[in-house]
Amino acid sequence: MTKNMTKALLLLLMISMVVVAISGCTTSPAVTPTPAANATPTATPAQNMTLLTPGTLYVATEAHYPPFENINTTTTAFEGFDIDVMNEIGKELGLNVTYSDQAFDTIITGVQAKKFDCAISAFTITPKRQETIDFTDWYYESPGQAISVRAGETAIKNASDIVGKKVGVQMGTVGQDAVKAYPNVSAEDVKAYATMNEAFMALKKGEVDAVVGDQPVSEPYIKNYPGDYKFIGEPLTATEYFGIVVNKDNPGLTAAINQALAKMKADGRLQKFHDKWFE
Repeated sequence: MTKNMTKALLLLLMISMVVVAISGCTTSPAVTPTPAANATPTATPAQNMTLLTPGTLYVATEAHYPPFENINTTTTAFEGFDIDVMNEIGKELGLNVTYSDQAFDTIITGVQAKKFDCAISAFTITPKRQETIDFTDWYYESPGQAISVRAGETAIKNASDIVGKKVGVQMGTVGQDAVKAYPNVSAEDVKAYATMNEAFMALKKGEVDAVVGDQPVSEPYIKNYPGDYKFIGEPLTATEYFGIVVNKDNPGLTAAINQALAKMKADGRLQKFHDKWFE
């Protein structure tokens, strides 16, 4: 082998070694998938909701409506079926829940004015109410508006007998609307009270002849004071469904609460709360 040939072979060997070294130090380029046309990130309902105070769900309720909501006289804590439901929703959404006791007939306007994030207070879902606020999916099925009278009453036996009688209702409720809409009932005979307890006290005193209100709320008065009150006839209205009130400008909160309620219905938590307060 000549000297020149030896130099040429050495040169080729060096070039090969450099190529191998370079190849060993490189990596395959990262492959980025091409996004689908017009693809946009999806957000969960909780990400889209707005709150008065971040991390806190500010809830209005009329806390004198057991067994749905009440204030414990010993602990001063809010309690009841609605309270258990809303507290569990708060856990699902990772939010602290703060309650505000309000007059029932002012709550919807308060949510409209964004004084509260939402409201839970045995609100029957009705088309009239849905004109101004949104409702979540229903969380409670109610038998309707029951008619209660004094235990010794004999003249009032069914709904038609309330015509010409004084009827007590809670202000702003479906019960009030149902009595006013009943054929031939005079508006002057419908007496509205701030709470159901006041309405039943008026019945006991003889200030009214009957009280119309949600059956599950009226039932404790019948059970606990059988010498004072009794039910008559069938409920004044058909089955009703209760929902949580949310401002129409906050669909994300409505969706987030619906998501939480769906989980609670599916895994039995909602039924557990129902059994605790109604059975």
